[in-house]
Amino acid sequence: MKTVGPALVVCSVLAGMAIVGPARGHDWYPLECCHHMDCAPVESIAPLASTSAGAPQLVVTSKHGKAIIRQDFPVRESRDSRMHVCMRRHDSGDMDVICFFIPPGA
Repeated sequence: MKTVGPALVVCSVLAGMAIVGPARGHDWYPLECCHHMDCAPVESIAPLASTSAGAPQLVVTSKHGKAIIRQDFPVRESRDSRMHVCMRRHDSGDMDVICFFIPPGA
């Protein structure tokens, strides 16, 4: 399984600029990620400045909100040319990423 890396930031910014129409993601999101309500195409992605020696992180935004993804978070292959993220809100209001999908070769 791949992990999120610096090249993904560049690819994701370019992909975000070229968003084309609605994705039919629920046709292929795995049930353990989605539950038919938690996944959506990525709207934006940005690096998060690290204040510690920990791994760099990214802030990912979808229609469901924003969440932080660690650089070593495992990614899955997207079945279209877009990035997708599945996230759930805690009672505290914070969002956790459950699954992150990137296009093949990204």
